[in-house]
Amino acid sequence: MASASRPSGEATPLMDDFKQKQDDFCQHVADGYGLSSHAKFTPGLFGVNEVVADYEPLKFSTFRVFFLSQGTVLQDPIIFVEQALITLIFAGAALPVYLFFNSKEGLVTTTTDGGANDESMRKWLSEQEGRMREFAMIMTILASLLLSFYSAMAVSRWWVIRTAGVGGIKGATMEMVMLISQYVTREDQVLSAVTRYARASLILVFLWRRKKLSTMREELVNMKLLTLNEANQLKKWDHCLHETIWAWQTAIVCTLYQEKKIKNEQIFRSLLEECSNGRKAVQVIHTHLAVKIPMQYIHLLGMLVKMHNLVLAVIMGALFGAAVRNGETIICIQLAGRTLLLPLLFNAILLINAELSDPFDGHPTDFPGLNYQNALDKDGNGIVQAGKNMPEWLAKRSSPPV
Repeated sequence: MASASRPSGEATPLMDDFKQKQDDFCQHVADGYGLSSHAKFTPGLFGVNEVVADYEPLKFSTFRVFFLSQGTVLQDPIIFVEQALITLIFAGAALPVYLFFNSKEGLVTTTTDGGANDESMRKWLSEQEGRMREFAMIMTILASLLLSFYSAMAVSRWWVIRTAGVGGIKGATMEMVMLISQYVTREDQVLSAVTRYARASLILVFLWRRKKLSTMREELVNMKLLTLNEANQLKKWDHCLHETIWAWQTAIVCTLYQEKKIKNEQIFRSLLEECSNGRKAVQVIHTHLAVKIPMQYIHLLGMLVKMHNLVLAVIMGALFGAAVRNGETIICIQLAGRTLLLPLLFNAILLINAELSDPFDGHPTDFPGLNYQNALDKDGNGIVQAGKNMPEWLAKRSSPPV
């Protein structure tokens, strides 16, 4: 029996599938090449205008990457100062070769019989070009190798600070809020104190790295992280405040236990363990910020990169001067491009790794501290509200804490 024909204009599953794929394709292209911003920026803390809160990796995988600068290393003026110096050295090496290309003065060598043999700069460069390029390549490979190790260490340390440090603070705080609100008490003063002290701990790291601990009391009170009395008490011991403030979290747990509100020894131990985890997370941040990669390694690497850039500029500049006199346009473009791109890349890697070593010190690439501490507050309140607004069937069977 023949199947009934579809009415004219009615969509088929095949057409729907094709339309969905077409829409996905267009959206994917728009994400990569669209005019929307490549990143989301949020106000920074204590004098930093904006920091990167999130970004779209796809835009950095397309040709739009050439038109992106905000929040990147291209906003660092040092990279352009270094590039200007390299360009001057390059021009300084190219000019004498261009002027004395056919001159024989000053290029006298001794023959096997003891006589003198005049050579032009043209001939001398032609004979030495292979060795010069080989030497420049050796230095490039060595600098690239050491920079790759440096980058791996810097990114690894940055990731540990973010996950085990900042993430550890959030994890410990959320566990404490959840356990206390579900098993112990829903008293606003207690739950608010747990989240406020954790947020204050994180902000104190920013204050420490930006050398603003002298204004700590005013900043924390203005941000409503501490009361004036709490800020005054914090000022009394004034040592490693971002870590030692976790003693207050432990005091909260011990006070609740003494008041018989913690009726389960296992919950008591779990809460004390989370206090310890929070303190350890802050210690991870402190350790990675205070103890840097060995200075000797960074000094040697920096010196090698600068020597590479200097040697490359001199060698490529000399060859550039000869190529100009010979009318070799393609060779000139290659030499100038190599001199501009390689030092730019190496200097950029050095600057990026220097900024990764301390994501709290006031650079535009710092952690978005305002977002982090707001997220701690909102997530903590969310957990408390979830306990107060359970499904009807569960609310009838549960006995919430006082």
